[in-house]
Amino acid sequence: MDRRIVIIPIQRIFVFTLAGVFLINQLLMAQVSAAMGMTQPRSTYTIIAPKINSDGKTTSLFEWPTITQVLANPNSGNALADAKVVMIATGKPFYAPDDVAFDDPINAQKKWGAFETSIKLSTEQEARYQKLISTMMTCSYCCGGPNNVTMNKNCGCAHAKAVRGFYRFMIQNYGDKYSDEQLVGESHRWYALWYPKGMLEDYLLATGNDSALPHESHGGAGSDGRHGL
Repeated sequence: MDRRIVIIPIQRIFVFTLAGVFLINQLLMAQVSAAMGMTQPRSTYTIIAPKINSDGKTTSLFEWPTITQVLANPNSGNALADAKVVMIATGKPFYAPDDVAFDDPINAQKKWGAFETSIKLSTEQEARYQKLISTMMTCSYCCGGPNNVTMNKNCGCAHAKAVRGFYRFMIQNYGDKYSDEQLVGESHRWYALWYPKGMLEDYLLATGNDSALPHESHGGAGSDGRHGL
């Protein structure tokens, strides 16, 4: 009689069994957390803000990519509170120098603004900078009108100066890591601190909750200065 010895890979079976138990445990924990309202908070690397239309005069609301993340809309039932979670960033972003932080908008505005004249860029970098301030970033909450939006380059206010300094700093230090769209989106993170009402109005308008905060005319296309969607 031909007798064969069968070797059972006990160690491998043990590893697979542990993996299976772990996966089942994680699934059960997720189900329990969901049932108790303990789901993990979602986050987003986007922000809703104006974008210049092809006519060069009016804007539409657009979902820009950003560099820093915020919590996603918690859908708590309070539209205004939810908008603040999504639009108003907090803390100190990793790229910010010195004591520049979202928590101190006035100091940040001053510090970013100083870079407009102190940072010298290469010819290629300067061309990119000019593209951002001349063709991409609008001044939607300060200058211009519903059908005549001012570009960032043409605004002399402190917030516009700060955005220009922000671009120069980011192009010099992180220009090879982030796209033009990400830089514009991230600059809107700071804009939301300097013009929170306008930015919140736009977010609520874009999400169909504009009644939560009366919308004022501030350079958008559409009726009553609202941004076209």
